[in-house]
Amino acid sequence: MSSLLVAQVDDLSGYARFLVGRSSQADDIVQETLVRALTSFARYDPRRPLRAWLRGIALKVAHKYWDSARRDGSDGPAHRRARVSREEVPTPEESLVRRERADLLYRAMDTLPLRLREALVLHVGEQLPAEEVARMTGTSVTNVYTRASRARAMVRAFLAEQRREQAGEEETR
Repeated sequence: MSSLLVAQVDDLSGYARFLVGRSSQADDIVQETLVRALTSFARYDPRRPLRAWLRGIALKVAHKYWDSARRDGSDGPAHRRARVSREEVPTPEESLVRRERADLLYRAMDTLPLRLREALVLHVGEQLPAEEVARMTGTSVTNVYTRASRARAMVRAFLAEQRREQAGEEETR
């Protein structure tokens, strides 16, 4: 049993970082997810993929993190790193542009309500089927599509507003 869970650590780590951004919080989420999985393994349905079951637990743990961050008044999830392919070695300028774009996208994601953010991360970012996302989040498939669509629209609006602000700043120089 524990060897099955250990084999999922890398996937869970990447998923947790995608959800919360900060590696220390992501590590905490992975650790708590594994503890919860070990203590509730008897309830695991082997007909269901282990990865989906663990990600469902991780999502619940991330909810707890987001709720706590909101209560504490901190900014909650802060995805602050661009993902760079290991085959590519970008120039310093390319790295800066990627980092700025990633920061902008993650700032946009940070403005989303929790339910929209999770639909965007799970269905669009992680490319999980809507049916699986619906099971993980306890909602309908239609609601997953609706939430993902609304999240995309809100992210587009945020990015458009940022471009307008940047254009306005450049005109005043």
